[in-house]
Amino acid sequence: MSNALFPAGKPEGEVVAPDPPRMLFIGDSGASSYGVLNHGLGVVSQAARYVAREHSTGCSWTTITDTELTMARAVQELPSADLDVDVLVILLGAPDVLLGTTAKAWSSGLHELISTVRQGAHPDCPVVVAAIPPMYRFRAMPRFLHRLMALQITRLNRASLTIAETIPGVRYAVYPSLEDCDKFIQANLNWKNAHSQWGKQVGAATALALEPHLDRISRTRS
Repeated sequence: MSNALFPAGKPEGEVVAPDPPRMLFIGDSGASSYGVLNHGLGVVSQAARYVAREHSTGCSWTTITDTELTMARAVQELPSADLDVDVLVILLGAPDVLLGTTAKAWSSGLHELISTVRQGAHPDCPVVVAAIPPMYRFRAMPRFLHRLMALQITRLNRASLTIAETIPGVRYAVYPSLEDCDKFIQANLNWKNAHSQWGKQVGAATALALEPHLDRISRTRS
């Protein structure tokens, strides 16, 4: 992480137009625009702009990001944020995979994040939980590490999906297919393309999550 490319500043911004939904992203290295030259190319900005295009509206987004942000730290930091937001997008997981966070602790943290944001301005605030990327496919590594990471990612993603299926207003955003993974690695890690595809997937899930709330957003923003 210390030698990786990260743009300066925070990944936040606005698409100027009437009635802009307010989006809050909380995430680790991916949400910090790992591997790209500017935040406009990162998953957060890509997802936010997708939502604006999908609904032909404005959009503003703020972030809580840190390259090493874990679920446990996110639970501690979210209450201090401005929770007058229309959707929370959770892009966590990489540090928790490396630290071996249990599925039980992960689920407990997700429940806490959802509860916290819904204690803010909007008790029915939609939440999008993004799948943890298949990190083990981005770099060559020993087979046993590959298997350990794959198993841990599967456990945490299953926990996220279970919560999305059982709590109203929570959506799970799958990670885009990496059928061309070998080309991805050989092309010196094309992070620009990876962020773009991931942003479309997260943006699509977020646009669907926001759809039932657009009338309310329009009234409150007018």
